[in-house]
Amino acid sequence: MTTVVTLVGNPRSGSRTRALADGVVAELSARAAFDEPHVLELSELVGVTFSAEPAVAAAPVADPFAVVRSARLLVVATPTYKGTYTGLLKVFLDRFGHRELAGAVAVPVAIAASEAHRQSVGATLTDLLVELGATVPAPPLAVLEPDVADAAAMWATAHADAVLAALK
Repeated sequence: MTTVVTLVGNPRSGSRTRALADGVVAELSARAAFDEPHVLELSELVGVTFSAEPAVAAAPVADPFAVVRSARLLVVATPTYKGTYTGLLKVFLDRFGHRELAGAVAVPVAIAASEAHRQSVGATLTDLLVELGATVPAPPLAVLEPDVADAAAMWATAHADAVLAALK
């Protein structure tokens, strides 16, 4: 079985970003056998939010970095803030050394409000994951906010084979 970790960099728990990442995992799981995914919502881990409601910390994770290092399939999801992935995600991933995620197959997932930001965040998140050593065998799932509904299924139809082949 494949160890799956979903890392959500949205500063709001239970976001559309999380739902889109869950959709990607569900689509890939429909095509291959995976372990139950570990989901790390960074907003819950660090108690940070940009919403009016205070952040509620989740049950503590002893070492969230070890959870990410254990991933064979790593789905990294973020909304777009100022043209790129969130600072919350950046701060977390900056704790990993060069090539420390070698052995993981990564799927970058992003939601954006504009076409320019959609292209930018997909490319920069992919670059970051490659720098950390992850294999990114397919284009990122980077979608505009109005297109989120069917995005995971459409992306998986086009790219699941490449991701699953990289996991072998």
